[in-house]
Amino acid sequence: MKVAIHQPNYLPWAGYFKKMAMADVFVILDTVQFSKDSYTQRTKIRTKDGWLWLTIPVEKEFNFKPIKEVRLPGDCKWPKKHWTSIMANYSKSEFYDNSFIEGLYGGVYHTLQELNEAGIFYIKDKLGIKTRVIRASDLDLDTSLHSTDLIIDIVKKAGGDIYISGTGGDNYQDISKFEKANIAVEYARFQPVEYSQRWDGFEPYMSAIDLLFNTGKEGLKMIKTNNNAGEGA
Repeated sequence: MKVAIHQPNYLPWAGYFKKMAMADVFVILDTVQFSKDSYTQRTKIRTKDGWLWLTIPVEKEFNFKPIKEVRLPGDCKWPKKHWTSIMANYSKSEFYDNSFIEGLYGGVYHTLQELNEAGIFYIKDKLGIKTRVIRASDLDLDTSLHSTDLIIDIVKKAGGDIYISGTGGDNYQDISKFEKANIAVEYARFQPVEYSQRWDGFEPYMSAIDLLFNTGKEGLKMIKTNNNAGEGA
């Protein structure tokens, strides 16, 4: 069984869902430390002038805390700003879903993980990805493990024998340990394919809502048939 693992990113890019679509089980890695200015708290959206960061202003007290413990900031200005930015840039897109955006930014979420999972599951369902999703925090993991050893523990606890790695995994993973654990490694390679965005030109590496709001379920075909090397974020 194939297992993929990734942090619960904020409205992730299409490559995130490529990895998910390749797996039988996708594990949301909520037990590792939150990293400031990572994709766990920010994403890119397309604008008339190129692209824009949307960043959730996580408070400093949560730096290096487990992701599952990170609470959303009490300041109500950021959700309004993100909501307004998405509406301004996507409301005229063919597959724009105002009810989702309204629910995401007008809903009651207490933690970063809750909000991010709402976006992840929405995009997953709209793209028609059937992969089962579980959380690392539900797997009774050995908390003393790190890096490759942690990945192996997650894959085994999830019942897998094949690990779907991002293309940047070789920078920190010890392949020999996977071999000793009888776990095969496959790679989720993704290079954005151009599609029609709202404005002329093409900006790659946007949040997957850009792909979804502009192409609908056709976006799943672009994800599943894409086998090129790309970013690992």
